[in-house]
Amino acid sequence: MKRKEDCPIWIKLLRAASSLSLIGATTYIVFAGLNLVVAFVLVSSFGAIATPVVIAADSALECVTGFFEVFVEGVLSVFEMIGNIIGSIFG
Repeated sequence: MKRKEDCPIWIKLLRAASSLSLIGATTYIVFAGLNLVVAFVLVSSFGAIATPVVIAADSALECVTGFFEVFVEGVLSVFEMIGNIIGSIFG
C-alpha cells in the first residue's frame, strides 16, 4: 500500500471521527445492545476506515494491517489535536 507522509487535515479529521465513532458504537453495543442507529454508525464508520485501505491494498494481509494502521492513526490524531489545543492555550 503506497502512502503519502503528509495528509490533508480533512483526511485526518475523517479518520479521527471514524475511529471514535467505531469505538463509541462498539462500546454502546456492549452495554446497551444493538439498535438501528448504532448499527448504521458502526457500518458507516467501518466503511470509512476500510474503503481506502481495501482499494490501495495488494493482499488480504495488507488489508487487515492497513485497517488497524488507519484506525490507530485516527485515534492518535485525536490525541494530537487535543495536545495542540492545550499547547496553544498554555504555550
